Amino acid sequence: MMNQIRAYPELLRSGRFWGYSLCIAFSTGAFYAFLGGAPLVAVAVFEISPARLGFYIGSITAGFMFGSFLAGRFSARYELTTVMITGRLIACGGLSVGLLLVASGQVYQLILFGACACVGIGNGITMPSANAGCMAVRPGLAGSASGVSAALTNAGGGALAAFTGTVLSAENAAWGLITIMLAASALGLAAAVYVRRAERVSAPSSFPGAV
Repeated sequence: MMNQIRAYPELLRSGRFWGYSLCIAFSTGAFYAFLGGAPLVAVAVFEISPARLGFYIGSITAGFMFGSFLAGRFSARYELTTVMITGRLIACGGLSVGLLLVASGQVYQLILFGACACVGIGNGITMPSANAGCMAVRPGLAGSASGVSAALTNAGGGALAAFTGTVLSAENAAWGLITIMLAASALGLAAAVYVRRAERVSAPSSFPGAV
């Protein structure tokens, strides 16, 4: 236990570790925001039944499974950061399209929850590479890296879910939920881009997953 505690300062001084961890935290945070805001959207905007709400909530999980399948098929061919950025772009792209449609007055269930499902797909693509990169920053401290990253993700996700539940109302529920999720996904994209640049400056030849 003491050896693990002593390892934390070394990890926390690593910009690459923070980049990977923040990418994971913000990506997961978008999902937590969805969990915090979807029930209000379902009731206040669409007046849908609990059973249908469960179906829509399950759609983002199904998207994650599909994204994980894609990551398993293609991650070995590309750099970790390339896969991470691809996942973030899918999440941001789907949410951006959804936000534009909702802002133009097309507030429909399939549009809103379809945009949110893109977060699941993007997260499924991003997470395996981000987790692998996080633990590869200091291979001898992989356990500590996993623990710190998980703590950061849970704390940030919980805070974002609480924030979402606090700021959303019946009037802003549809576009507000997408906006919060898009902001979190965009911050995850920024973290992934930062890691890509840091990796190429520090040691591109030893980059895990590089072709």
